[in-house]
Amino acid sequence: MRARSGSGVRLDRILFLAEQTIIKHQDPVTALFANQSDTSPDHAWVRDNVYAAHALWALYRAFQKSADFDEDMVKADELGMTCVKLMQSLLECMMRQAEKVEEFKKHQRALDSLHAKYSARKKLSVVGDSEWGHLQLDATSLFLLTLAQMTASGLQVVRNFDEVAFIQNLVWYIETGYRTPDFGVWERGDKTNQGIRELNASSIGMVKAALQALNSVGDLFGDGSKGSVIHVMPDEIEQCTAVLESMLPRESFSKETDAALLTIISYPGFAVEDSELIEATRETIINSLYGKYGCKRFLRDGYKTVLEDPSRLYYNKSELQQFEDIECEWPVFVCFLLLDAMYRKDESDVERYWRQLDEVLVVCPQGFRYVPELYKVEREHVSGEKAQRGSQPRSHDGPTPYLWAQSLYVICCLLYEGFLLPAELDPLSRRMAATERKAPCEVQVSILADSMEVQEELRVNGIYVQRVDELDEVFCVRPASALAATLAKLGECTKLSMSGRPLERDVGILSTSRLYQVGKKFVIFTPQFMDRSRSHLMYDIRILMDEWSSELTYLYEAWRPRVQIAAGRALIVLVVNKGMLSSEGLSSIANLSMTRFMKSTVTGTIKKINNGYIGGARVVMKNVSDFFRTTAVNKLEFHHDDWDESRGERIQLLAREDKNTEKMSMDTPKGQRGKGGVKRGDSVKDRSAYSFVHKASMRHRSIVLDSNDAGNDKRLTDEDLVQLRLAFSRGGKASLDTPQSPSADRAPSRGVGFSSGSLTRSSPISIPAPSLTSAATLPVLHESPIQRGGVLHTTMRNTGSTSSLEGMSSSVRLEHSQLEEMGVGEVVEMLRETSDLEEQTTLVHYLWMKFGADYDTRLEEGRAVTVRELMEEVYEKACDTREWSLVRLTSGLLRKRLDELPKAVTHLLVRQKQLTVGMPSKKEEAITSPKTNEELKDIMYRAYADDPNAFTLSQEIIVYLGSLVRTEPKLFTEVFRLRVGLIIQVLASELARLRNLSAADALQNLLTISPFEMKSMLFLLLSGRLLEDASEGGEGKGARTGIGSFRKQIEERKSMRKSMRAEKSVDSKESSESSKSIESEEESEESGESEEEVFGIWLRHRRIDGALNRVPPNFYATLWDTLHRLPQGVRVNGITLHWGLTQEMTRREIKFALEVEEVLNQIPEPEYRELVIETIYLVSRLEKLTTEYSSIPSDRPIDIDNIIQRANAIFVDQNRQMATEVLDCCGTGVNCDGARGVCKHLYDSAPAGEYGTSHYIIKSLCSFFM
Repeated sequence: MRARSGSGVRLDRILFLAEQTIIKHQDPVTALFANQSDTSPDHAWVRDNVYAAHALWALYRAFQKSADFDEDMVKADELGMTCVKLMQSLLECMMRQAEKVEEFKKHQRALDSLHAKYSARKKLSVVGDSEWGHLQLDATSLFLLTLAQMTASGLQVVRNFDEVAFIQNLVWYIETGYRTPDFGVWERGDKTNQGIRELNASSIGMVKAALQALNSVGDLFGDGSKGSVIHVMPDEIEQCTAVLESMLPRESFSKETDAALLTIISYPGFAVEDSELIEATRETIINSLYGKYGCKRFLRDGYKTVLEDPSRLYYNKSELQQFEDIECEWPVFVCFLLLDAMYRKDESDVERYWRQLDEVLVVCPQGFRYVPELYKVEREHVSGEKAQRGSQPRSHDGPTPYLWAQSLYVICCLLYEGFLLPAELDPLSRRMAATERKAPCEVQVSILADSMEVQEELRVNGIYVQRVDELDEVFCVRPASALAATLAKLGECTKLSMSGRPLERDVGILSTSRLYQVGKKFVIFTPQFMDRSRSHLMYDIRILMDEWSSELTYLYEAWRPRVQIAAGRALIVLVVNKGMLSSEGLSSIANLSMTRFMKSTVTGTIKKINNGYIGGARVVMKNVSDFFRTTAVNKLEFHHDDWDESRGERIQLLAREDKNTEKMSMDTPKGQRGKGGVKRGDSVKDRSAYSFVHKASMRHRSIVLDSNDAGNDKRLTDEDLVQLRLAFSRGGKASLDTPQSPSADRAPSRGVGFSSGSLTRSSPISIPAPSLTSAATLPVLHESPIQRGGVLHTTMRNTGSTSSLEGMSSSVRLEHSQLEEMGVGEVVEMLRETSDLEEQTTLVHYLWMKFGADYDTRLEEGRAVTVRELMEEVYEKACDTREWSLVRLTSGLLRKRLDELPKAVTHLLVRQKQLTVGMPSKKEEAITSPKTNEELKDIMYRAYADDPNAFTLSQEIIVYLGSLVRTEPKLFTEVFRLRVGLIIQVLASELARLRNLSAADALQNLLTISPFEMKSMLFLLLSGRLLEDASEGGEGKGARTGIGSFRKQIEERKSMRKSMRAEKSVDSKESSESSKSIESEEESEESGESEEEVFGIWLRHRRIDGALNRVPPNFYATLWDTLHRLPQGVRVNGITLHWGLTQEMTRREIKFALEVEEVLNQIPEPEYRELVIETIYLVSRLEKLTTEYSSIPSDRPIDIDNIIQRANAIFVDQNRQMATEVLDCCGTGVNCDGARGVCKHLYDSAPAGEYGTSHYIIKSLCSFFM
C-alpha cells in the first residue's frame, strides 16, 4: 500500500474537518444546509448556503490540484458534484418563485422579492412574504457571482435554456440595485430594527460584482451553445460604481460603516476599483469595529447583547446608546480580514489574523475546531467594558459552528496551508481591477446626415459626413428604442411565464456605444437622447448640443478596460437631420437669423468633435466603416431565434421625405405661409371681451410661493417677495442690458441677457447667447395626432413669450360677475377669429378654468373637440415656436411629466442628495429615497396641485440638478438637501436684481427663459459665481463653492477695474481736456460701481447658500459633539435639538443630519438660515466656552436666535458709535427690513475680520456664557 505524502495527509485532515462541521449537516435529498437547528431547524439561508458552496468548491479545486492517487480525483469529482447540486437546489428554490421575479422587475416592491431562506427539505417557503426581511439583494447577487466564478472554473451549474432564461431575469431583477433600498446583509434594514429599508453599500457592491462577473463569464454551458450567454447592461454597472464610490466607507443612512463592507472591497466581491477608497474603508472598519474576538457588525448593534430585550424585535431609539461599546464581536470577519491580507500578499497581517483566528476558535470534545457565531459581554462585565473598550472577557454565543464562518475557515485553512493560491478562487481575475488600471481610450464618433440636403449644408461648413443610406450594407442603424425592444425578449420563457427586460427602463449610452452582431448584420443603435422628443427641453438646440457634449464626456470617463464592458473601443453614432439646421414655422425675419444661429450651434459642436476634443473628452471622428476593426462588438443570439434576418434593407433612422418636413396642418393656414408677423385681422376683434379673458388667465399663470395662495387665488406681489427676502436690498440700474435682436421690439424681455462671448473654461455649460438663441428647432422625431391635423389655425410669429407680460398688473382683479356673463360661444368665436398663439393659449386656458378639461367646445362640426385636445395642440405649437412661458403653462395644465425626471431624481438620491418639492416651509414634501414613477407622479401632484407653471419649472430644475450632479459632483460637496422651491425663488431674485425688475415681472420673465439659460443660471448659482462675471467674459480658474468663494471674486473684480482704468488713462494722454473729463467720469463710475457691487454681495451670497442648504464641512459632526456636551441641547427657531439625539444616533450618521435639516428647513428666510448655521458652527468650535465655564444653563437649551439677536444689538451699537451707514436704518432705533429684525448690514458683512459676523457672534457668545 502506497503511503500518502505529508501534504496529502494535511489535505485529508482539512477535508475531515469540513465533513464533520459542514457536510454532515447537508440534507441528503436537496443538498441544502440548515444551520440553526435549535431555533430554525429546517431553514436554509441563501447566503449561508452559498458560502458553504464556496468551501466545497475550494476543496474540489484543492483535490484536483493536489491529487496523489486516483482516489483523490474521485473525491474531487464527488466534491464538485456536491457543490453543483447545492447550487442547483438554490436555483430551483428561486425558480419556484418566478412570478415574484416578474413582479419585482416592474415595481421593486419588497413583498415581491425572492425569499432569503427556504425549506432545506422541501425547497419551499418557510415564512410569509411580510414575516421576514426577504429583500436582500446582496444574497441573490452573491449567488450569481458564485455561479459565474464556478462556471469559469469548469463546473456546469445551469442545465437547460429555461434556467438560462431565469438567470437572465435575475440580472434584470438585481440591475436596479443601486437605487433599490433593501434590508441588507443583517436582514433588518435600519439599525433600529423597525423594518425600514435602506440603500446599503454592501448590497450595491455585491450587485455590481455579480453583474460584472456574469458579463465576463461568457456562455453558461461552457461549450459555446447558442443562446446561453447572459447579457448585462454596462450602464447599470457604472451606476453602481458611482453610487458605491459616493457612499463608502458609509454603509447606509443609519450605519456609519459596517463590517459587511469587507465582502465587497475584497473576497468574494472585489467590487471597488479605487485602491485609496479600499484602504480608507478597511481602515474605517478596523478603527471603528475591530476587536479582540472579531469585528462588530456596526456601531450600537444590540443583537444578542445582554441588554437587549429578547421579547421584541425592534429597538426604541433612546435605548440604542446603551449598546455602545458592548456590541457583540463576530469571528467571521477575522476570516474576511485574513483572506483580504492573503489577496494583498501582506505576510505580517496574514500571520496576525491567523493567530487571532486560532484564539477565537472553540474546540469541541471530539477535538474539532469550531467558529462560533459571535462573542458577547456578560452582564457582570458590562460596566468594565464600557469604561475601557476591550478590557473584559467575552463568551461565545449563537450557533457553533456557524455555517457562514466555518465555511470561510475551511477556505482560510486551504490557502494558509498552500493547497490553493488566492487566484484559484478568482478565475475571472476580479481581484486585479484595483491594481491594473489603464487610461481611458478615445471615443469614436460617427456623424450621419439623414438626407442629401443636410449633407450638403454640412459640406458647405467644411464638415464631410456620410448619409444613412450610404452606409455599407453590412451595417444597420436603429434607434435605442429598438434595442430596448430586443432586450425585452432576452429572458422570455413561456414555461415560467417570464418576460424580458422591462421596456420602460432606460437604455444607457454605454449600451448603445458598441456594435451588435445579429446574424450577418452589425446593428448600430443611436443614443437614447436621439431617439425621440423626450420632453420640451430637447426643443432647445443648445440643450441638445450640451447633451452631446456631456454624454461624450461621460462615455470617455466611463468606458474603461477595468469596467469590463467589452473588448474594444466605444462608438457613438449621431444623426443630424434638417430640423437641427433650420427653423421651420417661424416668421421670415426670425427664420433667417434663427437658422443662421442654429447652424452655427450644430456645426460648431461637430467641428469640436472633428478637432478631437470636446467637453474634456478625447474623440476621433470618422466614418462607421473606419471604426469596424476597433469597435467593441456584442453578439446577440436567441435560443428561439425570432430576429427577422430576411430584412436585407438598411433602416433609415429618423429619415424623412422632404414633403414630411413641412408641417402644413399645424403651422399656418393656406395663403399665410411665409408671411411674417401677425396681421391685425389675425387677432381677436373684440378686444374688450378678450381683455377680461386675458386678465383671468394671467392671474393663474404666476408661480404660487405661499401655501395660502392656492386657496385664495392670490399670486406673488412685490410685498410678498420682499417678505421672503428675495428682492435685492438696494435696487439700481441693471448691471447688464439685454442684447437686442432684430425683433427686439417684440421681445424686450427675452433671455437672461448674457453675451455669447462669455464662455468660461471652468463651466461645462456655455453661457447663454443673445435672445435669438433660445428659438432653436428640435428635429421632429415623431409625429403627433395634432401635427397630422390641428383644430386651431395659428400663425407662427417670432419667439419670446413676451405677450403674456403685456398689460399685466398684479393689482388687477377681474370681477367674478363679468366672467360669468361671458358665454362659451363668445370664447369659441374668438378662438375661430384669432391665429395668434398667445391669444389661443389665453382663450383655451380660460375654457379650461371655467368648464374643465373634458368640455366639448363644438369647435368643429361632426366631432367632439374637448378643451384638453385644444390644450394639447397649443402645447405642441408652443414647443415648435419655443414660446417657453406657454410651453410651461400648457405642460403643467396637462400634467406632463418629463421623461428625464425619474432618472434625475435617482442620480441625486443615490449620491446622498435629498430633495424637497413644493413651497418652502409651508407645503414642502421631501424625497428621501428612490421612488417609482407612480410615486413620483403623486408627489409632484400633491406639491403643485394648483400651480401648473411651478409643476413644470420644478421638474426642469430637478432634471438640471440631476445632470449636474453626474457631470459636476464637486458643486454639491457641501449640500445635503436641495429645496427646489427656494431655488426657484433665488433664480427669480437674481433675475430681478440683474434686470431691475419688479417681483411679479421677475417671475414672469423666469418663465420665458429658455431651458439652456435656466440650466446655466443654476450652474452659476451652484458654483458660487456672479452672473455678471459670466456676462463680462471673464475666465474663471474653476468653480468654487462655499462661503469663501466670493472673497476672491471681489478682489479680482476690483483688480479688473483698476486695469481698465489704467488702460483708459494711457489712451487719454492725447488731450488734457479729455483726460480731465475721463478722470472725473471714472471716479464717479468707480464710486457708483463699487457701491452697487460691494454692497449686497454677502447678503446675496447668504441667500443663495441658504436656498441651496449649503453647510460648512463636518457641520453635522461638530454639531453632534456640541449637543453631546450640552445637557439641554440647542434651540433653533423655537425647536430644540435635544441631547437625546446623540443617544439615538452616532456622530456621522446621516439620520442625524436629516433631523438637523428638518429643523433648519423650518426657517423660510435663506439668509437667516445661513446666519444660524454660522452661529451653530461657532458654538461648536468654541469648545472651551462650552466645557470649562459653569455658567452653561442646565435648565434651558442654548437659544441660537437669542445669540443672533444679541450679536445684532452689539453690531448696531458699535456702528452707531462709529457713525456708519447703519445710522440710516437700524441706528435710529427702528428696525430695517432685514429678516427676523436683524440689520441688513449685518447680513451683508463678511464672515471673518474685525467687523465680520463672526466677530459679533463671538462677542454675543462670550456674554452668554461668561
